Amino acid sequence: MTAARIALRADLDELTDALVDAFADDPVMAFMYPDAATRAALSGAFLRVMLEIGLDHGHVYAAGPNNDAAAIWSPPDVDLFDDAGAKQLWPVLERTLGERAEAVTTALGRIHAAHPTDRGPHFYLGEIGTRATAQSQGLGSLLLRDVLDRCDRQGLGAYLESSNIRNVPFYERHGFGVLSEMEIAPGCIVRPMWRDPR
Repeated sequence: MTAARIALRADLDELTDALVDAFADDPVMAFMYPDAATRAALSGAFLRVMLEIGLDHGHVYAAGPNNDAAAIWSPPDVDLFDDAGAKQLWPVLERTLGERAEAVTTALGRIHAAHPTDRGPHFYLGEIGTRATAQSQGLGSLLLRDVLDRCDRQGLGAYLESSNIRNVPFYERHGFGVLSEMEIAPGCIVRPMWRDPR
């Protein structure tokens, strides 16, 4: 299996489709967009902007023959949601969430506030997902491997938030451990996870 590759802007349509499919039943996405009939379209607008922020602020990786999987990483000391990132994100949240925008943004802000600031420089995995038909083929591991290998070489930690309990064992196999559990909405639990360098 080939390695993950740096994504280009031309890849974003396919990568957006892959993430929409990957997050179709994700608890946070279901909290943000509770109507299953419109979730794909609305989450697609949100995830597309996340990919664009990733291109501008960090690293977007792609894997699979048809851009079946994507990961958004930000390197140490780069905040995906700095003023420029927030300026990109807020309009799509207003447009897709309507009157719920402020409440949902407050909940998402709690996730952002849990980001550890006392553990030293680290890479942050903002999003990762694989199209359902391409899952269990090792693409998610490819999207982690290059950055985690770099973390190990450079003595850096890595951090993510898992919004789906089914994914926790996958991250644990790659050296992450759960730091805490945050219920950001009834039944919607997010698990911040940290990995020390090996």
